[in-house]
Amino acid sequence: MKVRADIMKLSKSMHTWVGIFAGILLFICFFAGGLSMFQHQLSQWATPPNQVLPAVQIQQLNQLIANVQQQHPAAQKSFTLNLNSTEFHYAPMMWTEGRGGGRHAVDATQKTWLASLDEHGQTLIKQEPLAQPGHLIEQLHETAGIPGTLGHDSLGVTLMGVVCVLYFLALFSGLILLLPTLVKDFFAIRAGKNKKRFWLDTHNVIGITSLPFHVIISVTVVVFAFHDIFYDTLQFASKQKKSFFPPPAEQVIDQAVPKLDINQILAQVKKVSPEYSVSYIQFNNLNQPEKANTRIAVYSSDQMLRGATQDFMTMNPYKVSEYNNKFLNTETGAWNKLVNSMFSLHFGSFGGTGIRWMYVLLGLAGAFLFYSGNILWVETRARKRKNPNDAIPEQRKDVRLLASLTIGSCLGCVLAIFSSMLIGKWSYALFNPLPITLNQLFIYIYYVVFLGSIGYAFAIGAAKALPQFLLAIAIVLFAIPLTAIVSYLMPSLGLWHYTGDLIWIDIIALLIGFVFLRFYRQAKRRSKTADQGSLWAVSASTSLS
Repeated sequence: MKVRADIMKLSKSMHTWVGIFAGILLFICFFAGGLSMFQHQLSQWATPPNQVLPAVQIQQLNQLIANVQQQHPAAQKSFTLNLNSTEFHYAPMMWTEGRGGGRHAVDATQKTWLASLDEHGQTLIKQEPLAQPGHLIEQLHETAGIPGTLGHDSLGVTLMGVVCVLYFLALFSGLILLLPTLVKDFFAIRAGKNKKRFWLDTHNVIGITSLPFHVIISVTVVVFAFHDIFYDTLQFASKQKKSFFPPPAEQVIDQAVPKLDINQILAQVKKVSPEYSVSYIQFNNLNQPEKANTRIAVYSSDQMLRGATQDFMTMNPYKVSEYNNKFLNTETGAWNKLVNSMFSLHFGSFGGTGIRWMYVLLGLAGAFLFYSGNILWVETRARKRKNPNDAIPEQRKDVRLLASLTIGSCLGCVLAIFSSMLIGKWSYALFNPLPITLNQLFIYIYYVVFLGSIGYAFAIGAAKALPQFLLAIAIVLFAIPLTAIVSYLMPSLGLWHYTGDLIWIDIIALLIGFVFLRFYRQAKRRSKTADQGSLWAVSASTSLS
């Protein structure tokens, strides 16, 4: 297929510069996004066993609630019940005290209380600094780690919305560039001495094969980031004076002091939404019966879910006959089914575990796409000697700068995430009680390692930093299953390990460690064999200061 030269030139410029400016942020979001498919399992893996209280039977929940509310007034207003949730796996009942965190923020200081019943029916209550590295990973996915707020939302979310507009343009400009040779080179990955050709082929194949996934992600992120604008526009277009999503009307409660009955709530959910199972239930404003609200998280692998891992219905817990399940996929009309599909396609919340693993691979492939794009820009502009008698070339400063920034940011992000998981576990075991919460520790470790990696890459140059970072990542990944072995052989250290459903985390870490070890050997070999003066020769890797 032939494309006009001016269109090709414009598409090339757009694809290149959008990729440069947005690539690193998109790498962080996609890498963390792949891991976020199992964020709750990662949080479980990082949770010390002594933080987890025993489960109780459904028929015991009413008694548990009554006992807790009698001892803790804060639970009389709001709490969460865990029935079958990986997100709230710590205890059958939990509640918080202090200020709450925003939708896109990790609240590291909030006091969290857990409650259960022992084998004799006695109430167990404890305060624990919950381990939530999965929440940190989710925030990196949503904000690329950019702190701060803009209005009532996160600054990072808004900026990523802008980035994804550019990302959408880059997708189609890249497609235009490939149209002339699409059929011939679609699956052509030419390995050999020409590393640039190999990287370009791999970049193109991943980009084309995953194009539908990337289109869905880019469009949905823009909608998520600017949802208020879209809703206000819809409201204006429909000439409505009231809110697009009006608040629920207050219910009239007959009893002066109503009684909360969990069995009644569950029976009503099963009656009106039999296709779903209940994961957890959040209660709010229980001290104001007319305004009381229950948010019920439900799940079905056969439905397109609106949430990341669940769908939701609501009701007043004191008047269960008044409920709202209109946003469930089984109850909505055509428009809402389309919206649910877009949400579900973004979150990978349909089809069960198999789809989630596919999204992990697509997320990691997407991260490689942005990393390789920057590397290709660097390779294209790197100066090389055409023959041994030529003078040693001096690399452009912008080329050396982007090479160091890409290596430091992208590999630094990978190293920081895995380091926070590993160091957090050892710190809790060796220094408990910690002077800070586990969530604070995860956050501090991530940003120290991430920012330190960027600074280190600029200090020593990309050629030296690349193999060192790859080796460091491999070592950290190997240390994760090694920690599990040490915890088994030396339980007195205070470490812990999980078997059964969570042992796969240690196994996957080991396997990925070997992958990064191979990358390290390749990078090390290249740094030694690169021509003198090459961007990737160790001799050329100098500080940018």
